[in-house]
Formats: sequence, structure tokens, C-alpha cells
Amino acid sequence: MTVRLTACDFFMLMLGWASLSHPVDAAMRHVFQCRLCYRCHLGDTPPPNGSGGSSPDKSGFGAVSVIGGDSTTASSTTDVAVLSALSRHLMKSRTRTLSQASGDAEDRSRGGAGATSGATAHRRKRRVPAYDPELDPTVPIQFKPSSYRPRRQTEMASLPVCDECYGCRQNLTLISESTVFLNTTYTSEIGATTSWIFRTQTNMTPSGDAVVKVYCVPSIKGLGFTLPVCSPRRIAELMKLLVALDKLSEDCGFTDLIPRMWLAPVLGVLPGVGYPIDWWGLWMEYVEGISLENFLYRGIPRRLPLETIADMFNNRLNKTRIVKGAIFDLLTSQCDRHAQNLFLQEDGNLKLIDNESCLQHMWRNCGFDSVMVPTTQKQEIVRLGNDFVSKLPISTGQPQVPRFYADPQLLLDYRCYLPEGREQMGTEYPPPIDKCLRNIASMTPKEIASFYGFPDGVAAINLHFRATDMITRGYEWAAKYGHPQNAPTKRYRFQPKCCSLRVHEGGFVCGHAWKPSFELPLGDPFTGREWDKDRADPGTYWGGTFPEDGDMVVNVSDVDPITGRRRRWARRQVVKRFQATPSHHRLNVGGTA
Repeated sequence: MTVRLTACDFFMLMLGWASLSHPVDAAMRHVFQCRLCYRCHLGDTPPPNGSGGSSPDKSGFGAVSVIGGDSTTASSTTDVAVLSALSRHLMKSRTRTLSQASGDAEDRSRGGAGATSGATAHRRKRRVPAYDPELDPTVPIQFKPSSYRPRRQTEMASLPVCDECYGCRQNLTLISESTVFLNTTYTSEIGATTSWIFRTQTNMTPSGDAVVKVYCVPSIKGLGFTLPVCSPRRIAELMKLLVALDKLSEDCGFTDLIPRMWLAPVLGVLPGVGYPIDWWGLWMEYVEGISLENFLYRGIPRRLPLETIADMFNNRLNKTRIVKGAIFDLLTSQCDRHAQNLFLQEDGNLKLIDNESCLQHMWRNCGFDSVMVPTTQKQEIVRLGNDFVSKLPISTGQPQVPRFYADPQLLLDYRCYLPEGREQMGTEYPPPIDKCLRNIASMTPKEIASFYGFPDGVAAINLHFRATDMITRGYEWAAKYGHPQNAPTKRYRFQPKCCSLRVHEGGFVCGHAWKPSFELPLGDPFTGREWDKDRADPGTYWGGTFPEDGDMVVNVSDVDPITGRRRRWARRQVVKRFQATPSHHRLNVGGTA
């Protein structure tokens, strides 16, 4: 039998092997002097009953800038301050990077100077060096890639394993702890990301608690996970995006919906492992409650009675936040808004977490995808009971018949909470949001990128397009035709809304007359491409066509912000393509053409 070791297995094996050659040290050391530390005391000096050891920094703590949140700089007494030794460690790492880059540049320069005079006629053009943010003096420390890079394992190999140490600034605990919600204890999820998420104390939030997300930890979170991919440069870009998103949230009045975020160093040890974490992380306001996924489906150790769930959705949900959540998700082109990224609180308030999949910064092929916004696949999955969008076949080979029950998430439809029974939001936004949209629409993409600090032009261009569409043409138009846009196979039609629940035969049904259509767009709902299966496509219309709008153009945006090409796609062209589709692909669920 062949035994294969993963990267994490090999890393942990090295740690264990090294611990045999370097027995656990009896004297208390600073956390920087330990390869592993099983118990790290807070503070820069050993505890009174400690057995010795000296701090590598005799001058105490140094102040460190905090980016985001309500403050820009923390004093030396705050918990976001770190040891001067940590600052020196980061500076040394950057110095090595600078020295290496300077050496490479010098070698290239010498190589050019050593060229023979006979080759002057055939000189190569001088190669322009690639941009390196480490060398750019205008890039703040929180956006330097080296701020998110762990210590090298070769540097740590000679350090001892410590039973106890001191020098930590945060006591990190796993976020996957128990939460009491409606007198029921739930086991919190550890999240789908490979990055580690901790809960710790802070004086940056009124509650005194914060969540910190740390990237590049060389340890696997659990079964089914892989070793985190560490790309410090990519992480630094993502941090810049999230800080910009936090500023946008504050500017537009979404702070009651979106947890505040800031960047600051982390100095603690990985719980249960003892691996020292001494680089920067993403800090977030701690959100009370549980995920909607946990509340509706997991229910560990047990699911609440259906009547309790129905009462929550019928009577407790904060209607204002649902409308604002739908506005936020469309404005920022959220592509990962599902039940795990919606936090529900006992009073019915909602919080939107994990908002980095936005404005096509990460997923260039996704325009937006949110359970709170009609026309998107995640909302369609809820409507169809996670059956019909996948277009799975059944034993008879006929299209699968959807289950006729109502998922509680249907009540996240913003149309249920519009004033005066209106069916469309149009351009009627809350005053702070209306003002914000007008300000964004009045700026150029370059001005938007500079004002909010977006890491690339694509995000700024997309925000400009979306805000302009929403304020000039209305919410529904922007969802149907605006940019950024999903592939036609993933652009669904508006369906009748379900705004109340009723328990029926062990499940939920809509509490009022509800007759949705189960038609689907043509094409593959997974890849976004044309249908290529060996059975008939159960789709009935070309995605992105909306009969209620008549001959309105599909997308009147003149320029694609990604390719820069001009485009004018009229609905008649789409209809022509639809009519060219074989008739057996255009059968609706009822079987009529």
C-alpha cells in the first residue's frame, strides 16, 4: 500500500520531528522564540509566577495604524497595538524583499554594462521591471504583501516547542463554538473558506468582541478542507477591496446591515496547535445570532419547530433591512449571497457577512447572484426547491417536476416590503442611499477608484455602471439589463412573490395564492454555456428576455467595461436566436410550443 503525504501532513511531521530533537523548553520564552506555544500569556512581560525569560523589546508596545472602522490610529494602550518586535520582524521581511529586488536590478544593470561594443547595433530593449508594491513608498503597510506572509518554516525549525510563553496580544478562540439562539444551542459553522476565523476581544467595538480572519495559516481547518493557498499579493489586493467596501457601506448608510471592518496585526497562537500567528488580519465587528443556513436546515442539535420558524419569517423579520440588503447586493454586485452568509438575530434583524465576492473583483464571470435579488440563480434555487435549476433527469427521462412547497427564504423578496403595496422599487430609495447613488453616478470611474480606494479599475467601473442604472432607470431595470451582467443562461425572469408562510403536512406552503411559473432559460445553468447534454433542454426561453417590457433592448450599455468593446444588442436579435432553437428545446412544462 502506498502512503501519500499532503503538504500539511509533511509540515506537521516536521514539527513533530523537530520537537523530538528540541525538547519542550522549561524556561518561559517570548512567543517569537517558540516554534509552537501551547499556552500564550497576554502582555509583554512574563506573568509573576513565570520561570523567567526576557522580552525582545524593552521599550514596550508600539502604536500601529488601524485602517477602517471608526478610528484611523490606535494608541499604545489599545489591543490593536503590537510589539515593536513584530514591527521589526515585518521590516526585516520587507528589507529582505527590497534587498533581493535591488540585487536583481543591480545584476541586470551589470549584465547590460558588460555587453560588447560590437553588439550595440543589436541591443535589446531594456526590460521594464514588474511592479512590486513592496518597493512602492506610497503603499501603506497594511496593503504590503509582506504584512500577510507568515514566518518561514526554515527560520522556525531551530526554535524550541514551548509549553507556555508570553507576548501575545490576542487570545484567539475558534469561531466554531456554540451559540444560544431562541433558547436552543447551535453549533456554529466553521465556514467554507480555508482561511482561519477566530473570535477575540477588542476595544474597537461597543461589545468588546471581534472576529478576525487570518490568511496563510499553514494548517488545515478540518476534514474536507485543504491547506490554504497563500498568495500575499492577492490577499493585500483583497484587503484593499474590503476597506473600500467598508467605506462605501458607511457612505451609503449600510452600517446597520454590514459589519464594520478594519485591518490590524494579529499576535496570538492557533488554538489546539500552538502555531504563532504574527501577521496582519481582517478584523470585523462580531455579529450575534446564527446563520440562516443553521437556523433553517442544520439545526444542530435539533431543528426548531416549524411553527417557530414560520413565526420568525412572518412576524419578526426586519423588513427595512431586507429592502436595504437587496439594494446593497445589487449595487455591489454580490455573487455569494446565500443562507450561510446571512446572519439572523433573535429580534429578526439581518446582517450580511462575507461580502468580498463583489464587483467582479474575484469572479469575473458573475454579474451578481443573491438569494435576495430576483433574476439570479441563488434566488431561483430557493423558488424551485433546489431541483429544477439543476435540470436533473428522472428515470422516465422527462423534465423533473418541482416540489410544490415554499422555502422560507422566499420571504427575503424585497417586493414583499415595498410601501403602499408597490410591485417595483423603481428609483424610490431611502434618502441616504439615494444621495450616495447620485454621488457615485456623478463621478468618473477613476474618481470612484480614488475616493473609495478600490484596488483596480474594474470594480470602480462596475460600481459606476450599477449606481447610474439604479438611480436613472430604477432597481428592476438594473437587475434585468444593467451591468455587470450574468450569462443569458443564468438570467431568470421575475416570478410572483410569496410573502407569508403556512405550515402544511410537515412543510411550508405559501400563506396566500401563489402560482409561479416553472419555466427556465435555455442552456446549461452550471457553465452558462449552450446546452450540450444527450437529452432535451427543459428550458423554454432565452435568458435575459422579459415579456413584460415588450421590445426594450436587452442591454443598452455602449461599452463593456471589461473588454472595452462597443455593444448594442437589441431584443429582436435575441428573439431571432431563440426562434432558431429547435422546437423540441422550446417546449414548456405543459408540453405546448
